[in-house]
Amino acid sequence: MGLVRGKTDKIDAERIAKFAFDHQRDAKLVKLSHPTLNRLKDLMKTRIRLQKGLQSQTVAINELTKVDPKAGREIERVSRQAVEGLKKSLVKVEEKMEELVNIDKQLRALYQLVTSVKSVGKVLAIDLIVYTDGFTRMLDNRKLACYCGVAPFEYRSGTSIFSQPGTSSFANKQLKHHLHMCAMNAVKCHKELREYYLRKTENGKSKMSALNAVRNKLLHRVVAVVKRGTPYQEKLD
Repeated sequence: MGLVRGKTDKIDAERIAKFAFDHQRDAKLVKLSHPTLNRLKDLMKTRIRLQKGLQSQTVAINELTKVDPKAGREIERVSRQAVEGLKKSLVKVEEKMEELVNIDKQLRALYQLVTSVKSVGKVLAIDLIVYTDGFTRMLDNRKLACYCGVAPFEYRSGTSIFSQPGTSSFANKQLKHHLHMCAMNAVKCHKELREYYLRKTENGKSKMSALNAVRNKLLHRVVAVVKRGTPYQEKLD
């Protein structure tokens, strides 16, 4: 709108109508999310809040114990019931999420496809299903990697501004965190991906850059199995 003076409902309505008219060719119909996906999203948010509460309490106790062991033990004793309650609530939330996935035939099939990829756990699988609306959008390696914040971009302008390609901070932080944890697990426990990671570092890539390549490879495999409709198969030596 640029600089404006004053504000009334009538003028605001005219501005909105003009904007809609000018951009009507770009308008797209909104597809409502599946009811089960909305419930899963609510449970995911609840899980995050419970995790933050549990982490806040345990970190505070551990820090106090290092400074004053006696006071730390006392706080741990009086907080034990709350901590155990948070842990039990976390388990119940995760069980409810799996229950919802298993009830819906389509979501269960997607969940089984995604978790067939080695090192992709149930939390990341449900995250991906929810934020892609059951893989009805962002079914493209680059778009999904960009949304997760793991797609590298160039930063250069003329001859004065140049830096190594890097990921953007504009991303779904929750998805990026869970994807990062799965990539860490893959590097430790999955032979093929560990060799892929080591090969990248030996070729001069930094450890974080090599780990980001693993994150992208996991996403690539997830998209591939969903498009193909068959579980992931390990390559035979």
